[in-house]
Amino acid sequence: MRLAGLTVALLCLATAARSDAAGEALVREVAAMGTAEARLSTWRDDSELARLARAPRGVAVPVSPELAAELEAALACGRSTGGAFHPLLGELVRAWGLRQGGRVPAEGELAAALAAAGAAQIRVTRVPPSVRMSGATPFEEGAWAKGAALDAALAAALRQDGAPAVLLDFGGQLAWTGGAGAWVAGLADPRRRSRPVLELALARPRGSLASSGNSERSGHLLDPRTGRPAPDFGSVTVVADGALEADCLSTALFVMGPEAGLAWLERSGGGAEAVYLVVEGGRLRARASAGLAGRLRPLVPDAVVEDPNGPS
Repeated sequence: MRLAGLTVALLCLATAARSDAAGEALVREVAAMGTAEARLSTWRDDSELARLARAPRGVAVPVSPELAAELEAALACGRSTGGAFHPLLGELVRAWGLRQGGRVPAEGELAAALAAAGAAQIRVTRVPPSVRMSGATPFEEGAWAKGAALDAALAAALRQDGAPAVLLDFGGQLAWTGGAGAWVAGLADPRRRSRPVLELALARPRGSLASSGNSERSGHLLDPRTGRPAPDFGSVTVVADGALEADCLSTALFVMGPEAGLAWLERSGGGAEAVYLVVEGGRLRARASAGLAGRLRPLVPDAVVEDPNGPS
C-alpha cells in the first residue's frame, strides 16, 4: 500500500461546533491513514509488515494489536472464499513482475512461486498479539491494506464526539458512516475508468465499497489457486460493512467470476453485496446480488441492469 491521497466529504455541518468536530475528525482520519501505511506497506522496508516478513520462522513474533486483527481478518477471507483470495502471494507477484510493469514467468518459475504460496503458513494470536510463521510467507497487501487503512480512518472519526456523517475516498475505495441514503457512488466502465456507467445508492448506515478490474493493468489480478491471471470479464464492485472485508472480497469475487461469485454471495449469508459489470460486445451487462435490487441506475445507453431477482 502506498498512501497516495485521501478525499473526505462531510455532511450536514449546521453549526460551528459541529464544524470544529469535523475538523478534528479529519485530522484523526489523516493521521490514522499514515499510521496504517507505516504498519502495512510492503513498498517500504520500515513498516511493521515488512519487518514481520524478515522475522525468524517458527517462533511467535510480537506484533501490534492492529496488525494481528488485520492479518486475522485477511486470512479468514481467504478461508471463506475457498482460496480465491490469499494475502501471501508475494512470490507470485514477483514471478509475474507486477510491480515492475509485468512479465510472463517460465513454467518452472511459476510452479515454484505457486508452491511457495501454498506452503506459506501463518498463525495469528490475539492475546498477546503475535504471529508465528513458517515457509517464505511472502506478504502481498495490495488487496487488503487499503481497506484496513480506511477502517482505521473511520474508527478515528468515530472516536470524535459529535462526528458528522463522513465519506472517505482512498484511491477509489469508499468508506462512510452516517448519512444513510445520502451517499451515491458512480461505477466506472471496466474498459475506461474515467467513464462512469452506473450509479449505486449506498443505503447502509456504515459501510465500504471496493471495485476490482483490469482497467489499469491487464492481468494484474492473480488467481491464488492457479497462480495465473484471473479471466477478464469486466469488473466487480462489492459493498460490505467493513472496508477490509470489501477490499478482500472484491478481489476474491473477481477471481471467481460472475456465475461463481454471485452463487458464493447467495450461499455465504455474510451481508456483503456485489454488482458485476460484464463486457458483452459493445454493451455492459450489470449483474447484481439480490440486496442491490432497485439501487442501480444506468448512466449511459450501453449499460443494461439485469433484475437481480429475475432470470439470468
